[in-house]
Amino acid sequence: MPLNSKFYIPMQSQLRAAILWFLLVFCYLIHGYYHLAELFFGVDIKVPDAKGAVPVSAHLFSVFIEILPLALGLLSLYKTAKWLQWVSFIFAILLGLLNLVHLGGTIAKEAGEIRQVALLTFILVVNILLIRETNRQRKGIAVAG
Repeated sequence: MPLNSKFYIPMQSQLRAAILWFLLVFCYLIHGYYHLAELFFGVDIKVPDAKGAVPVSAHLFSVFIEILPLALGLLSLYKTAKWLQWVSFIFAILLGLLNLVHLGGTIAKEAGEIRQVALLTFILVVNILLIRETNRQRKGIAVAG
């Protein structure tokens, strides 16, 4: 974005990336809350064929979409290493693809879930901004603040 843009806010690129990582995780937590809130309306949220224990795959998925982004956000505040820039960029792309597919699936199967569709759209926008910022860092054209 050009420096003269009225939407441009001078901010260190590392801080911008960290805020976006943390915002993604916050949105994922809201997304989970929306599913849990369905209990108040009598919706059965139990996963089909659930056996009464959380499978390892669910734990690993939570680590992948919640804890790893938190770690990348924290690291981005303290490190500028090239490997971190590449890992952040690639992981942001992977999450972006996951978020895009999830949004598409939600629109296809649960279009009436207005708050979920709105939140997932917002998550995708945040993810696109994160991809853009991590790509700028990777290329060495990020604003130093």
